Amino acid sequence: MFRKAIVVGVDGSSESLRAAQVARRIGEAVGGSVRLQVTHAVPEARLAKAVGPVPVYVSGLFARALADTRRDLAGRLRGLVPPAALETLDVRAGRAAQVLADTVARRRAGLVVLGGKRHGALARTVRGSTAHYLARALDIPILVTAAGGAALRRVLVAVDLSTATGRTLATGVALARALGARVRVLHVMEPIRYAYVVLRAPDTKAVLERSRAALRRMVARYGIAETDTVVRRGAAVDAIASEADEWRADLIVVGSQGKGFVDRLLIGSTTESLLARLPASLLIVPVARGKASRSRARR
Repeated sequence: MFRKAIVVGVDGSSESLRAAQVARRIGEAVGGSVRLQVTHAVPEARLAKAVGPVPVYVSGLFARALADTRRDLAGRLRGLVPPAALETLDVRAGRAAQVLADTVARRRAGLVVLGGKRHGALARTVRGSTAHYLARALDIPILVTAAGGAALRRVLVAVDLSTATGRTLATGVALARALGARVRVLHVMEPIRYAYVVLRAPDTKAVLERSRAALRRMVARYGIAETDTVVRRGAAVDAIASEADEWRADLIVVGSQGKGFVDRLLIGSTTESLLARLPASLLIVPVARGKASRSRARR
């Protein structure tokens, strides 16, 4: 499901240690030859402060500081990840987002797992977060864990009936079944906004019924009960968060089609808004970028 490797980013915080536990749980559930690659990035400015004014290329203190960090992290992770993951624990200097992206490329990973942290709106606008950067840059699923245990027993798959639905639904259902979790599929019908005056608006009730019928057809092949096929009306982010809260979802699965920078800056996106709120752990399944990459490869 996730190729041969799962990359988990850790920084020693409780959120990242929880992410390591979740990554281990998924790796064990998926089985096969999936490896867990634990990675930590140390900002170069922090290393420079740790070694002092002595030239690092002469003293070797730079490498020693990395080794000390690795030893400390290994102690915190012991018992949370398999011994093999401790042996390959990778501690490197650099920005966390770039180090993780490089690790994904080197390991040909199929999933990245991060511990979720809340960021203010200004911080996201100015510098973003590691999760936001990777969600825009990578074409593999990214799991951002929220507070709670490592067990993922209820998986809510949110779909919009677009081209993103197929891959999002398939990934969410496959992961849920590997974990032995219950699946619920949600579609949110947002209010129709017109850029100009219309003489006759469509019948909202009829549109809702067509949405329900289309959703039932999509989930039929997965054997999901009708009681777990839900259509809501309202703003997508609010409706998804509300459903996750009422149903007590442990994991929300959403598709990402990669809106442009201007769109994200002005109006945001459902995925990025959910990242900011994190009502439950969030699995982001890229769709448009992955299809575009395969199309270019065929050409």
